[in-house]
Amino acid sequence: MNLGYPLGAASQALPSLHPGERLLWAAYGRTLNYDVRGLDPWGVPKKSVLGKLGSGAANFAGDMVGAALGGGDDSGASNPPSPQVIVLGEQGGIAHSAVRELSTSGSLSRLWALTSTRLLVLEKVVPPETPSKKSFMSKAIGFGKDIAAIMTTKTYGENAEGVPIARHEMVPRAEIPRGSIAGFSVAEHGKKRRPCLRASFVDGSGMDFLFDCDDPRQFAWLHSVTVS
Repeated sequence: MNLGYPLGAASQALPSLHPGERLLWAAYGRTLNYDVRGLDPWGVPKKSVLGKLGSGAANFAGDMVGAALGGGDDSGASNPPSPQVIVLGEQGGIAHSAVRELSTSGSLSRLWALTSTRLLVLEKVVPPETPSKKSFMSKAIGFGKDIAAIMTTKTYGENAEGVPIARHEMVPRAEIPRGSIAGFSVAEHGKKRRPCLRASFVDGSGMDFLFDCDDPRQFAWLHSVTVS
């Protein structure tokens, strides 16, 4: 058990459902990668694609974009972190279009939920910072209290000892209607044949949900809940 984890995914997802919508499963999945033709794992166009423009400047631009977003080169010198969700198919497909605006490494609170009407991606609301109007003296006193609290209270990520784990306000960031989902299956992803739950969409694209789990029985259970 990791005490730094947020509230259970199902409990966190339920308030975001519409009236009459039924939750089938929910799971946290921070890291998103791509297995899409022409894109690297971070969703950035590969240099070979940009090179088709016939310009050396295009290759240079591709290098700069990849570096800025943390992308690795074709040599494998830089490998992506282990993903929890992998997008499959073609650029512009249902899977790619639905999540292309999401960062490949989201917050620990990013969760994926399948309901009776849609596949939903939720993320924690981050309120904008507001300028403080406190005086210098009150800020100094508050800072001293904060330091004292830190020294005497154990913290686990966003959670603190003796404080109930709070429910975050979540906002939908992406969704795919059930009518666009052709089905689900228990599958194996990549050369390492990692077990996963695979969502297949009507255009042939899909998503592999790995969720940091290597037990095929867990995905068999997840599949049974999905099709029930």
